[in-house]
Amino acid sequence: PADNYTKWALDYIHGKNRDAAKPWYLWVCHGSIHGPSTPAKRHKGLYKEAEVPLPADIFPPREGKPDYLNKMQAWAKGEDGHPVAKAGRKAAAASKDGRRFDDWVRQVNECVPAIDESVGQLVAALKETGQYDNTLVIYTADQGFAMGEHGLRIKLAPYDANYASPLIVSMPSRFPTGQVCDVPVNGPDLVATMLAMTGVKVPWPLHGRDLTPLLAQPAAAWPHACYYENMGNEYGAKVSQTILTGAKQDNSHGVPLYSAVVQDKFKFVHYLDGQSGEELYDLQNDPEELKNLIGDPSQAERIAKLREAMKAELTRTEAGFATALK
Repeated sequence: PADNYTKWALDYIHGKNRDAAKPWYLWVCHGSIHGPSTPAKRHKGLYKEAEVPLPADIFPPREGKPDYLNKMQAWAKGEDGHPVAKAGRKAAAASKDGRRFDDWVRQVNECVPAIDESVGQLVAALKETGQYDNTLVIYTADQGFAMGEHGLRIKLAPYDANYASPLIVSMPSRFPTGQVCDVPVNGPDLVATMLAMTGVKVPWPLHGRDLTPLLAQPAAAWPHACYYENMGNEYGAKVSQTILTGAKQDNSHGVPLYSAVVQDKFKFVHYLDGQSGEELYDLQNDPEELKNLIGDPSQAERIAKLREAMKAELTRTEAGFATALK
């Protein structure tokens, strides 16, 4: 699939099926890594000898973590002790029940080179046509996907393995190149940024923040927390109604509804099911999110600060359940 998307995108960059005199927008969504995770024929077996490290908490116990993780355990020990896909868990088709963990990880990663090649070809086409310097290029993904971390084989959960995405932004005529910004941002921020860059006005309030100040000065101070959430199969006004009334929540794949914020290299997670509690992680010293610090008295001030930041984001974005967060 990646090769087909690349061909169509290259045609578009070269002016096919568009007015070459007008500005343009192109969204290229490579689907090859997504299940069933089918590598290009030229890349099959590329990593067959590669070592695959095991996540530290692919098997329990997971002290301090919410109990739903154990109920969602996606991996069992095979006859030789190596993890195999556990029966009865929904996940990417490439990881069928009984499939070895290392074989699955190799297969998924063998889907990546076709995307690397595609990005190279698209950038080359922009340069060949004289459009590169004046084109805003955003490389990202819709979410992460846990590959054994916390025992999971799924997206949705609040951990970086499940949720975090790559983000590379380029526009050489306007922004510095080769810089790294360590501020966490979210998907709505990209929408606000694209609208700001293009001058497009929309008749409704935006929840995202324009990131052009960070793109221009990656080391600039950024006082805003990064808010994200999982509302399962609940949508619109029904979300607030469900949370405020304590009604049964229609979650997805067993992950409870939650709100989360990241700021100053700490992550605070507040579950909305009334059962799974809260989590706090020091992302700088514990990037694998193995130790929940929510019960650590020395973190009380930080927890209070992040809780207030979460409340502020819910209020700013007019979330109807903002008052439910105490």
